[in-house]
Amino acid sequence: MLYLITDTHLGHQNMLKSCGRPARFTNLILENCRKMVRGNDTLIHLGDVAWNEEELMRFMKLPGHKVLVRGNHDKKSTPYYMEAGFDLVVDSMMMTLQGIRILFSHAPQYGHTADINIHGHQHDLHYEDIFHRYWPLALEHMGYEPLPP
Repeated sequence: MLYLITDTHLGHQNMLKSCGRPARFTNLILENCRKMVRGNDTLIHLGDVAWNEEELMRFMKLPGHKVLVRGNHDKKSTPYYMEAGFDLVVDSMMMTLQGIRILFSHAPQYGHTADINIHGHQHDLHYEDIFHRYWPLALEHMGYEPLPP
């Protein structure tokens, strides 16, 4: 099974105020991932994983294969994230699922040529897309759990 998650910002206490997250959001996210994702599943993280190394290591202990689509707060090198345990680290990636070409990115990629761009970065989801070519995800609107595409 394939799952998506974005903007976990594990351990980033400013998320309490700036996004209205519950006080124990880091543990809530990790618990939800542990409940849903199995060892043979793949979890695509659309960026902004963790605020510090300790929280990143907690995330990496979760079951499943992990892909990082680097976000604006994922500032370490690709080898750093690979050594931490990610199976793949990219700036964006294209995948075809059931005949639909999907571009996965952290922020929206305007002018893309895919059928749809699934992205994170916009925590408030205030975005109009009259052509339905962008699908913004926000953890605050996903129940703090991974989402199957």
